[in-house]
Amino acid sequence: MKHFLTGLLIATSAFLLPLSAFAAGDAALTFLQTQVSARAGESFDLIVTYDAAQQSVDTVRAMVKFDPVVLKAKSVVLVGAFNHSAPGNVIDNSTGKISWGAFTLDGRVEKNGSFAKVTFEAKQEGKTNVSLDADSKIISGGEEKIDLKKLGTVAVKIAGAEPEDPTLSVVEVTSASHPEEEKWYPGRSVGISWTGKNGESALTSYLYGFDENSSTNPTTPVPANKTTLSFADVKDGIHYFHIKGVQKDGKMTKTVHRAVQVDGIKPNGIALTIAEDQIIEGESLWMTFATTDETSGVVQYQVAINNSEFKTQISPLELTDLKAGTYFVRIAAFDRAGNVIYQGQSVRVYPPGTELKRPEGYDAKAEIEAVTKQPEAAKSLSSKNRNLLITLVLVVVAAFGIIYASKKKKIK
Repeated sequence: MKHFLTGLLIATSAFLLPLSAFAAGDAALTFLQTQVSARAGESFDLIVTYDAAQQSVDTVRAMVKFDPVVLKAKSVVLVGAFNHSAPGNVIDNSTGKISWGAFTLDGRVEKNGSFAKVTFEAKQEGKTNVSLDADSKIISGGEEKIDLKKLGTVAVKIAGAEPEDPTLSVVEVTSASHPEEEKWYPGRSVGISWTGKNGESALTSYLYGFDENSSTNPTTPVPANKTTLSFADVKDGIHYFHIKGVQKDGKMTKTVHRAVQVDGIKPNGIALTIAEDQIIEGESLWMTFATTDETSGVVQYQVAINNSEFKTQISPLELTDLKAGTYFVRIAAFDRAGNVIYQGQSVRVYPPGTELKRPEGYDAKAEIEAVTKQPEAAKSLSSKNRNLLITLVLVVVAAFGIIYASKKKKIK
């Protein structure tokens, strides 16, 4: 357990610090597919897979490169044993890069499996590659185990958009419960409506599907007079409603794939680290805050002092010019679906000349650095104490944030 926690802490902080000093191993990070074909305007999924090579790994980060002229990355979803999102996950469609990390708290992984599903949209005709970059990581107890010669590449061929047939009927899909495809919503009841516009041959029925695949061919029949469906207790994640119309002449309309994004769970507990909760008037109060969200991701932090309004802030944060008194610092973390979790801590500011009981040779920076050397304190944790363990990991990340911050944000 001790080695697992130590490795997890190092691996998590690795998203802020380079790992070039760690040794390599035989683990592989690749794709389930080696080649895919699609048409412009269509979506397709790529599955990132790993082979731990019996090395008991606990953390993975996939660095995916693609051509942003030809492809647009729409989403990334964790699909395997590494089911806890790491800080720092991002999709950058301007440069064609994805950085997606995750770790496990269910025991180290020794075999192979799926890591994440990446959904792309084909923007235009062309040939390109989607590849895993050499900055990808597979980590065991803080040591790099990936073999950079085993990074996967997918050959992608995009044909021109399917020609429009003006004689075909058209199906248009909307959702009152989840009105925007690329937006996350907390509601787990999904309502779908559609409208069929007849072409030269009238619509006689529909075929639909509802799953987590972006390009499913729907097969479940629905009569032509039914134009709504509802799905209850939809689990967190990205789902797709698929529908096409069947005409009287036997022809099928173009299939519509409509995304629905659901996240009904709050972010994990916030790790709020205050460098010193007793200071003298005139001293700065440093704090960091961090958390993760398993589905939609944390999008914003807000901070309030006592009864003030919450304001958007970035960690690490420095509070200055605090007068003598007691302050209650409140942190709110929001995910992309609007779910929010709060954390708070009291701080006491004493008048000038007050003698505080601080260790001889006290130095605030040294105290912060000490936090990063505390994995031993976690060895008594049960494997069931997952929320506490996540918080411990994030405390370390937060502490690193203070040490390596290059910009200071102030509230006056």
